[in-house]
Amino acid sequence: MAPGIQDSRLAAAITSLTVALDLVVAAGVSPFDGADAVAVVQALEVQQRRLRALQVQVLDRIQQSGFHRNGGHASAKVMVRHVARLSNGEAHRRASIARALRDLPAVAAGYSAGLLGDCQAACIARAHANTRVRERVNRRDQELCDLAATEPFNVFSARLDAWVRLMDEDGTCTDAERSHTNRDCRHIQNFNGSWQTTIHHGTLQGAQFHTLFEHFTRAELMADWAQARALHGPDATTDQLPRTDAQRRYDAFTTLCNQALTTTGVAGGPGSAVTTHVVIGAELFERTINRIHGQPVNPLDLPIVPTDPWAYQCSTLDGHPIDPTETTANALTGHVRRVIMGADSVVTDLSRRTRLFQNSAALAVKLGKDTCYWPGCWTPTTRSQLDHLHPWEHGGTTNPQNGAPACGKHNRLKQHGYTVHRNPNGTYHITKPDGTPLE
Repeated sequence: MAPGIQDSRLAAAITSLTVALDLVVAAGVSPFDGADAVAVVQALEVQQRRLRALQVQVLDRIQQSGFHRNGGHASAKVMVRHVARLSNGEAHRRASIARALRDLPAVAAGYSAGLLGDCQAACIARAHANTRVRERVNRRDQELCDLAATEPFNVFSARLDAWVRLMDEDGTCTDAERSHTNRDCRHIQNFNGSWQTTIHHGTLQGAQFHTLFEHFTRAELMADWAQARALHGPDATTDQLPRTDAQRRYDAFTTLCNQALTTTGVAGGPGSAVTTHVVIGAELFERTINRIHGQPVNPLDLPIVPTDPWAYQCSTLDGHPIDPTETTANALTGHVRRVIMGADSVVTDLSRRTRLFQNSAALAVKLGKDTCYWPGCWTPTTRSQLDHLHPWEHGGTTNPQNGAPACGKHNRLKQHGYTVHRNPNGTYHITKPDGTPLE
């Protein structure tokens, strides 16, 4: 029997499923020929689709029953993301499909039967999420199921997208207004540690920004030509320019942003400063200094889960990894302070910088964790509040040992009978109002 499941029929069924999967693994999935390969792929795909449909169903049942609230989660999506250790994108996909399938019984039945897959269901969910065409999507329930089950995905997706655009022609806003409504700017870190900025404009804002950006880019180009001609004379060529087009565009963007910081009337204007805290372990800092100066260093051979999590850390307060060479080089001209961390990730000594630094106690608390401490919550520490683990009104002290970052939701939720204890290894143990642990 599957452990922990109260419904004996479901537990027995999952146990049988496990046995069946074990039999498939034991039999192997090596096709004999091309035709057999097609049969194996299709057979496995149907079963995988049926399992994925069940995963969406269980998320939907959790959402409608409200079981996610028992663990302090904002939604079933957040709970499933935490319990199943999913990416945010995967959890969002399941939640959006679950919402759509409530209105689309034929699509739901086809999904459960393995007739259509995750990509088709997600495509349908995207169309369903458009409130301006949702009712018409619902009326095409059976047609959507039939098309998704029989057409190649790229054909089906293009057909559905074109249909949605056509149905939305007389929507509540024009394309330009829709672009303005959906305006967005994202700054995300890639897997290799680099960063990528993407901006989505409306038509007017895009034209305005284009003019502004071109002005700054042109200024960077003129500066390069001036440098090249100073070095190579009036006949300097484009090959002798010190920067590429891409580098000038980036430098133009940063110049634009830096100028905004010093413009009167702009948030973060004159006299203000934007501070980025970078945390680097002492061992890594010393090692990087030696490498920069050409000193021999032994190759690192560390476990994936380090015994000393601080020795080789180099990241922002929110946990974004930073290249230690850049950090160490900038430390030569920036502000540095020594921080000593205990085994429980609590600051035991926090020196002063070369200039006055206010709110050092708050910084000491933020250094201990890069997100809200509540299980399953990914709110960065820089957007979190500073919570007294032992409430201040009950005698809790204001010091790093008794502090941790908590998002506003979970800081408030903690006032309703939840208790928090920091373990000796720096992890957190939360007890629910009924006295049971929060997993």
